Amino acid sequence: MAEVLVLGATSMVGSHFVCHAGLSCSAAGRTDPRTVGIPVERFDPVELANPLALHRAVFEAPEPVVVNFAAITDVDGVESQRPPDLNAAAGDAWAVNALAPAYVAHATNESKKFLVQLSTDFVFDGERGPYDESAPRSPFSPRVSWYGWTKSEGERRTSVMDPSAAILRIAYPYRSDFPAKLDFARRILQRYRQGSLPSLYTDQQISPTWVPDVTNALQLLIRGRTSGVVHVASPTLTTPFEFATELLRRAEGRAVDIARGSLEAAPRDPRRAPRPLHGGLRPDRAKSLEIPLTPWPAGIEQLLASQESRP
Repeated sequence: MAEVLVLGATSMVGSHFVCHAGLSCSAAGRTDPRTVGIPVERFDPVELANPLALHRAVFEAPEPVVVNFAAITDVDGVESQRPPDLNAAAGDAWAVNALAPAYVAHATNESKKFLVQLSTDFVFDGERGPYDESAPRSPFSPRVSWYGWTKSEGERRTSVMDPSAAILRIAYPYRSDFPAKLDFARRILQRYRQGSLPSLYTDQQISPTWVPDVTNALQLLIRGRTSGVVHVASPTLTTPFEFATELLRRAEGRAVDIARGSLEAAPRDPRRAPRPLHGGLRPDRAKSLEIPLTPWPAGIEQLLASQESRP
């Protein structure tokens, strides 16, 4: 029997956990991870928007631990699904990010399994960041993206259905390689080399997450069956402009000119989701739990070293 049932095993963060956590994993969801080279002991196809099927898959799974990475994460793409009012909430992001976690948590609570639900810094509106684990999620408003609100509701419903669950929040994740999707750092590298890097914000406060830190954190949370909210992110803050400047300086071996932008002064584009301005996660509880955290400059160094070492 595998040790962990993983939902979202083909995701950027979930695939790293499956491949590097050193735990035997099975998977359930829409896509069999074995088709893209991600090794799992068993795969149970299940539609995440089907409450009965999802509940059954989790409840009947023999694994004692469930980690839910599954999410619709196209922040700008799902903004078009934003309803005129919350009573009209619908769409795939609502189903997967908000409703599915409740079904999963109901099943783990009934079957006495330990659940970890992955979430995001976008549950905050960026008015008073950085936010520690005790900060309340922001109320729904034009400053909160539809993606952020669906994830916020996923958190809330998880905690209601399974009070012993853990909520692990991350922000702007990046890793050394993941062919299926570009992340925060590798998108900067690609767009710079293509000559299409846009101006980057100097006033947006962020705390990027080095993905291997998430895998390490999950190992510790699972081992200790640690419940409640935990933030896993760089313990030092940065801005997109500062991060990109350092990333490109190290990658190119020289200082690189980048156009400066301002999130606060940028005109509102209805096709783009709002971003937290004064955001960032304070990983206070993670530090008290002795979860290793990588400052963003060290994450950049590890990213580039990993890429250089590949044949």
